[in-house]
Amino acid sequence: MADSRLQAAKRLVIEHYQAVDAAGPNEAAAAFARHTAPDILWRGMHPFHEQTGADAVSEAFLAPLKHAMGPLQRRPDIFFAGENRTEGTGLWVVQMGHLMGLWDGEFLGLPPSRRIAFLRYVDFHRIENGRIAETACFTDLISLMYQGGLHPLPPQTGAAVLTPGPRTHDGLLYDEQDPAEGRKTIELIIGMIDELVELDVRSPVEHLERWWVPDMCWFGPGGIGASAFFKGYHRGHTDPFEAGLEFISHNGHVTRLAEGRFGGFFGWPSMTMRATGGFMGMPASDRPADMRIVDLYRRDGDRLAENWIFIDLLHFFAMQGLDILERMREVPRT
Repeated sequence: MADSRLQAAKRLVIEHYQAVDAAGPNEAAAAFARHTAPDILWRGMHPFHEQTGADAVSEAFLAPLKHAMGPLQRRPDIFFAGENRTEGTGLWVVQMGHLMGLWDGEFLGLPPSRRIAFLRYVDFHRIENGRIAETACFTDLISLMYQGGLHPLPPQTGAAVLTPGPRTHDGLLYDEQDPAEGRKTIELIIGMIDELVELDVRSPVEHLERWWVPDMCWFGPGGIGASAFFKGYHRGHTDPFEAGLEFISHNGHVTRLAEGRFGGFFGWPSMTMRATGGFMGMPASDRPADMRIVDLYRRDGDRLAENWIFIDLLHFFAMQGLDILERMREVPRT
């Protein structure tokens, strides 16, 4: 039997987005507060980090974004809800897509492009007592920099693309879903991740063949890029990822959930690594650094078919003493 609480939670998040999206910069805090708890914990990527309450979220993120690029058009590709399957509790709603606007004003000290811009995002919302009690908001600022003509990192190992939604065009789960399908999805994701942890985050061909369809697609964050199929996935992601990084620990996930054939998780942080061999063309470092990561998946039958990834690379490098955002504030656009 479908869980009516999931539908109520999804309606709440939709109403929340409608209020926030319609508000101007000066009304953003009040709009954000309408459907959230007064002490909401909001996690954002570097340089936003953790904020408490609507005023702080608006000041750190919403108002600057709206001043720079508003009015924004929300273009979601994935939307689903589910119960947390980690040691934590709660019902969560997830949305992934792009916020589109005209980048006509300075944002985070970065000069405007005066062109259309797509800010890739994914939100995880925990629902409690009819309000949003907690949110994790991952945004791909490195991808945005590339769109503005900036080059924050050396050339990517994968392709720099405007990240597409699901190949099947069915990722917006507004209607009720068969709970059995969601269980299949989350069990497949957990099985695959548990095996990766045992392999110290390595991805041999045997692992890929066991868990993924041959024409799988991997849509990574700006700075790494997108890859496809087993050969491209190794070439564009796992080989360079593993070559320069020393794995220290897997720190678990705040939440894991699924509905229908879509699911995923986020960690805060997911892993701790050392870039002892250098990473993404940046200098080697012996400092432990955290990776805050989101993975979303589409299941096809009994294997995974597509994977969308967000990594807080700005935070990872900042922990090594490399402030990429600050460097980009004064670099001429090409």
